Amino acid sequence: MNQWQGLLAQCARGMGFDRGRRRAAYALAGVGVFWAVGLLGGLRILHTASSPMTTLVLLYVMLAVVALSLVVAAAAVAELGRQAAERRRR
Repeated sequence: MNQWQGLLAQCARGMGFDRGRRRAAYALAGVGVFWAVGLLGGLRILHTASSPMTTLVLLYVMLAVVALSLVVAAAAVAELGRQAAERRRR
């Protein structure tokens, strides 16, 4: 567990979330908007693809964006939790 927390903290520092709560909150909100758009019909782009190769490439791009969104969300939540715990200790 500590190993995952260390990895998420390192990702949060690398993305600049350790500079304040706002960045982490904005990133988390952005991920939420991304998922909301996806759930409300953002996948229609696959229907417009003209060839199977285009569809495959779009699926791989979406997979990469989904994976990145999960990493950003996890790092933002970890950073917000760390900052909240730090405030409680003071």
